[in-house]
Amino acid sequence: MAELTLAYKARSYSTGTLGRAICNARTHHWVSDGTGGDAVFSGELFLSGIAACAVNMVERIAQDDQITLEWMDVSVESWRDPDKVPGELSLYDAIRVNFEMWGVDDDQAHQLVETWKRR
Repeated sequence: MAELTLAYKARSYSTGTLGRAICNARTHHWVSDGTGGDAVFSGELFLSGIAACAVNMVERIAQDDQITLEWMDVSVESWRDPDKVPGELSLYDAIRVNFEMWGVDDDQAHQLVETWKRR
């Protein structure tokens, strides 16, 4: 196996306020709340990371495959079963990633998403 190199690093630390964390990556800092509060929730940050990664990867795939992708919008939604008894882990019962693309036909859009899913 090849030697691995660090790709990204992020961290969060407590603030002294239950359910609130300070997060950072490189020189960027932001506040994240658990449930409740005014800041972006940690689950929303998790889903926005998936969406941002999808946009960046699909744009790169399109460029590499010489597909003219004019613009795209990726949304990510999650669901939980309200009847489940909470456990020690926070789990989602379903996650849906929705891609909208402009400048490509349906076949190209499907090809881009399928390539993204394999990576």
